[in-house]
Amino acid sequence: MASNTKQTKFRRKLRNAKMGKARKAALREGTTPSFPVHTAEAHANAPVDQLPASARGE
Repeated sequence: MASNTKQTKFRRKLRNAKMGKARKAALREGTTPSFPVHTAEAHANAPVDQLPASARGE
């Protein structure tokens, strides 16, 4: 059987390894929510020189 000190050190190491695991896994998915960038409203309000070539008719 391991000594009390070894058990404590192991538990502390395990606890530190687990801390933030769920948060870090969520961050791997990305922090910015998905949203449409090129919408009809955005094209209607944008200046002509800022529109993509497909929207300008080129």
